[in-house]
Amino acid sequence: MNIQRRIVSILCALLFAGFSQAALADEGIGQDGVAGHLKVMTQNLYVGADLFQIIEGEPEEVPGIVASIFGEIQATNFRERAEAIADQVAKQRPHLIGLQEVSLIRTQCPDDIVFPPNILAPNATDVYADYLQILMDALAARGLYYEIAATVIDLDAELPAANLGLELLEGCEYPLFDARLTDRDVVLRRSDVEITSPPYSDNYTYNLAVPTAAGPIVFYRGYNIVDVVVNKRNYRFVNTHLEVNENPAAIFFQALQADELTQILAAMADGVSDEVLVVVGDFNSDPADGLIVDCLLPPDFTTLGSCPTSHTLMTSADYIDTWTVRNGAPHDGYTCCQDTLLNNDESELDGRYDYVWVHEPFGGAEGPAFLRGMQVTVVGEELRDRTVSWLWPADHAGVVAGMTIRQKK
Repeated sequence: MNIQRRIVSILCALLFAGFSQAALADEGIGQDGVAGHLKVMTQNLYVGADLFQIIEGEPEEVPGIVASIFGEIQATNFRERAEAIADQVAKQRPHLIGLQEVSLIRTQCPDDIVFPPNILAPNATDVYADYLQILMDALAARGLYYEIAATVIDLDAELPAANLGLELLEGCEYPLFDARLTDRDVVLRRSDVEITSPPYSDNYTYNLAVPTAAGPIVFYRGYNIVDVVVNKRNYRFVNTHLEVNENPAAIFFQALQADELTQILAAMADGVSDEVLVVVGDFNSDPADGLIVDCLLPPDFTTLGSCPTSHTLMTSADYIDTWTVRNGAPHDGYTCCQDTLLNNDESELDGRYDYVWVHEPFGGAEGPAFLRGMQVTVVGEELRDRTVSWLWPADHAGVVAGMTIRQKK
């Protein structure tokens, strides 16, 4: 080998070694007392319509109301929105993703001709849109390999819809068809993330029953719990969607659900866990609301009382709102909410409802500096993030948090 080739060979070897050391450092290998980088994401996919329209009207108006909801879902076009959401995932490449409002919409033509409709005995099977599969296909098209780690069903209800002009549901030639909505919370894991124990998902004990023109519907809320190893560190990753805060009765249930979640996670750890807890989701609570808000109390929900917000309950249980410790320039961090039809010209986000929370292991105090290098950003809120027909990706923006965890030496 001549001297020129030998010099090139040595330089290449040194460059390779340098890149290898940098890669190992990123993965947390050889760093005394520090685990490698973890990146997570939360995103409410949004069904694409105002479901609470069903509260209004008389029973005989139900098919028309459901037709209006179905039309809004068509107009907000999740297939198109999934492309924009997948673009955000491609930019960030999080290890774990918590998704809320992961809809599965099924139809049946003609309808069952049952009146009043049996809301909670759904039997429609023709898939109109599976938001989870649509998103997974969009991710795969970008060479992103994610797998479904956990799923919980929060709502499964079916109602008749008026087939307006016999054109609302393509191929259906009857005046009525059944529309079935199954709402889910889902955790996706990057294919290189190892799950260390069977995932656990469930609904909360207390859920809001909503009186509607078709009869009462219980809007269940749920959570997913997945134990993983990322870069030699154990994590318990939790995804949830709490009750809305749009009326005082709902706020009461939101508080119960947040309290139940913190108790479940403490009990599961049993004081000996070495897992860092990372909790993401749509908490439907803005820090600007304050510590305590007005709510209606049981049993009759006519007495006005005071309830802690879900944000208050999480912070009082020693969960760190990562937005408050992020590195970077000041930013409101707003994540909610765009217009129902997602076609507003300018972003209308004016509240912070979506969070990444972190709690140190229950098995022993690691000190206030156990979080390092916290990078948190809102995604999907810029004009350039809209779809090809100028729809926002969802009514909520997503949140991505990257962090390095300090380990006890």
